[in-house]
Amino acid sequence: MYKLAKRATMAQNSELAAMFKMLEEPGIISFSGGFPDPKWYLDEVKQIEAEIMANKKDEALSYGPTPGLTPFREFLAERLCGEGIATKLENIMITHGSLQGLDLVCRIFLDEGDHVIIESPTYIGAILTIQPYGVNFVGIPVDDDGMQVEALEETMSELAKKGITPKFIYTIPSFQNPTGTMMSLARRRDLVRVAQRYGVPIVEDHAYGELKFEGELLPTLAELGGIENVIHLGTLSKIFSPGVRLGWLVAHPSIIEKAVYFKQGMDQCSNSMGQLLALEYGRRGLIEKQIAVTRSALKEKASVTLENLQKLMPEGTSFTVPQGGFYTWVSVPGDFDSVKALGRAVKEFKVAYVAGPSFYHDRRGPNQMRICFSLPDPEIIPEGIRRLAAAVKAWES
Repeated sequence: MYKLAKRATMAQNSELAAMFKMLEEPGIISFSGGFPDPKWYLDEVKQIEAEIMANKKDEALSYGPTPGLTPFREFLAERLCGEGIATKLENIMITHGSLQGLDLVCRIFLDEGDHVIIESPTYIGAILTIQPYGVNFVGIPVDDDGMQVEALEETMSELAKKGITPKFIYTIPSFQNPTGTMMSLARRRDLVRVAQRYGVPIVEDHAYGELKFEGELLPTLAELGGIENVIHLGTLSKIFSPGVRLGWLVAHPSIIEKAVYFKQGMDQCSNSMGQLLALEYGRRGLIEKQIAVTRSALKEKASVTLENLQKLMPEGTSFTVPQGGFYTWVSVPGDFDSVKALGRAVKEFKVAYVAGPSFYHDRRGPNQMRICFSLPDPEIIPEGIRRLAAAVKAWES
């Protein structure tokens, strides 16, 4: 009856939707969705919301300008400058989360048949966002120091010999999703160098960048390469609230101009109430306060998770040791199939994870899984890992 678009016929069941559904299963200990712990949300937000509704109700409940409310953009620009990213008002627009920022980048840059460089593995949401544009993915391996830039340089050289210039390089350099790894400073500099040499922009997803457990943050790619060469995506989902659905796109004004045009055809503007709430939250120093709370909690949860993975998982299992963020990346020896084992893990063992192939554009990595430790309480994590280990061992038996 319906004659679907090509992109719709390509679409499969959403693994992100399945991930959210897992949380509805009774008694589940979930290491699946990358959700902040609700305990991190500060009570001051209630008072701020009441003040906004008392004093700025008309603005809060109205449409706003497509690039975002000017005071909120000014606040974010100042904050980004403090992080070393030279940002003016004309360089920033507000989006519905960082994924909308990525989708806007795709609309601006991509034609069917283009090539896009991604990390392998990479964020499910990024694959789902880019894939409908009919592109050719080019995966670059990730190790403990992030994207292997030597492999990237070899790949770029081979593509250049074929007359192919990728449209952009998508990367999550800090506490990568799904591996939790941190791109080293040397590789960050090399990545900027390689991208500039071949004339390919970098799209930097900074969703987890401020969530280092301890110590100084490394400079962003946008700081190292400048916004003439790097498009920077940020979000409040991990440092304030995913429910406000706010992110930002930082780029050259010519890119922002195109992004505003396309956003007008998507949703016209981001929600005004959320922007006013986030602005006042930030002005009162509460974003920084919540980041401190989040970092401390994540450090404890990561430590408990890694300790129990080491103690309980089958011999030969390996996992990354994150310095920040939400995730560790687990590789199980033998013929373990994380996709096929997942249903039984949820139904019988009452534990959820995300299967490795979800994070590869070519569906590799059946023996791998992403473990997210951000949501469960530290007291529950050992039991969750015990259940996970039991599910893995049941597959092997």
